Amino acid sequence: MNKAKVPCDLITVQERDEVDGARHKAVTILGSKTKGFSFTRALLGIAADELHLCGDAAAVPLIQEVLKVTNDNVEVQTYGRLSPLVPLEVPLGSFSNIKTGDCIVTFSRQQIYKFKKQIQDGGKRLCSVVSGSLPPETCTRQAMMFNDETSEFDVLVASDAIGMGLNLNISGIIFSTMKRFDGVEMRELTVPKIKQIAGRAGRYGSKFPVGEVTCLRADDLPLLHSSLTAPSPILEVLALSFEILMKICFNLVL
Repeated sequence: MNKAKVPCDLITVQERDEVDGARHKAVTILGSKTKGFSFTRALLGIAADELHLCGDAAAVPLIQEVLKVTNDNVEVQTYGRLSPLVPLEVPLGSFSNIKTGDCIVTFSRQQIYKFKKQIQDGGKRLCSVVSGSLPPETCTRQAMMFNDETSEFDVLVASDAIGMGLNLNISGIIFSTMKRFDGVEMRELTVPKIKQIAGRAGRYGSKFPVGEVTCLRADDLPLLHSSLTAPSPILEVLALSFEILMKICFNLVL
């Protein structure tokens, strides 16, 4: 039928679930060398009549270009932050200065548990932990403990996983470092990544009406402050896996 130029779909016994009200967050992951292909596959392969993509506007031109090829309609809506975010002029300096609702962000599993121990050894705080290396059920349970006002776990130590769909009552974000390993070498955090993580503080609807963000060390503050006011670089390249590329080529041939 395809050869006869009759458009058709092939439905087999494989399950095909239509997703109602589908949403993908953190769209700038499209350009990630390590995670981007997963987002690209989710973008192009999801069975949904309508898909909401949330994230930095820097990804909009690339998404429009990609979805033009698939003949999908793209509608762009811009939203501003609904609660203030205040970059502090002084670093945290010491874990003894941590307040209820603060979140220490680091990018090493070893550092996460090291910081948790150091904070709890101070005798005043108990820490929840959120990391991409933990099972989703564990992350959800840890987040619930942190959000629970009756819980003694009033500080969070986390990786950038806090920016991936968890609703957390964070009063302040403290970057322990402004560098991370990208799979090849240590690099400074990108502007979108810094904005995404910093934006977890004082989110609209949380119990903290104003968010604060700072760094553990003073020498990291200039990069934090400049990134929060800088425009994000336009995303120009998305990540593709061999599997996605083969499917695209197959559909083009048909």
